[in-house]
Amino acid sequence: MGAVGLAALIIALSVAFASGGVLVGRRLIRKDVAAYHNEVMISLFAASSVVYAVLLGFLVIVVWEAYDNAHRNVAEEAASLVPLYRLTYGMQSWHGAESRKQIRAYTDAVINDEWPMLGETVAGSVKARRAIGELDRQFSRLTSAQRAADAEVDGQFLATKSNIVADRNRRLLEAADSIPWVMWLGAIGGGALVMIMSFFIYMERVWPHVLMASLSGALIGLLLFIMMVLSRPFSGPLALGPEHFRTALAVMDDVDRGD
Repeated sequence: MGAVGLAALIIALSVAFASGGVLVGRRLIRKDVAAYHNEVMISLFAASSVVYAVLLGFLVIVVWEAYDNAHRNVAEEAASLVPLYRLTYGMQSWHGAESRKQIRAYTDAVINDEWPMLGETVAGSVKARRAIGELDRQFSRLTSAQRAADAEVDGQFLATKSNIVADRNRRLLEAADSIPWVMWLGAIGGGALVMIMSFFIYMERVWPHVLMASLSGALIGLLLFIMMVLSRPFSGPLALGPEHFRTALAVMDDVDRGD
């Protein structure tokens, strides 16, 4: 189901719950409405609404920041591959050629092998892990004279590679993370309780009451939808894709051509 369809479904369910509850609630309390009934109910409803609005707003901000951090981390990991690739041209020819091969293998494995399994396992792709690990094994096979010849370039290369490994580990952890169930309990349960409280407010005319409750339900449903689609950055209708890594591969082609 796409983002628009999922949003429409969640909002429709919220509106149906709110409007249906108002109609049922009016039938139940119509004969029992006394003086100052609305004054008391509106005060309680307003206080509860403010508490829930603060909670839901906080949750939406937390989820958005997590989604944005995941996007920034992916962009940083992919962008770091380009300077890493460029540094290989400052190495000895055989070492640089082998390093470029492994960098391309890692990038390709992330796109085609690791990305489809994000969220399923924290370990990630074996191909990607082996490709990035092979860079370290290459350095372990260098002689002392070979290490001394490219010491400055090799130092920058290893530092950049370490940053990429750290970014990859963060990406795998972020893909496996999810919102704790207790936060969903507060978001969904709190919204249901606030809407239920609105059922006991009595308006003389039916349809203005139904309309206001429906709009309130639509707003709550919309914010719950935002939480849902942003809570898993690498799955769902707004999942982050490997486009940054494809761009990195294209830039590597330009580097090979001397651009």
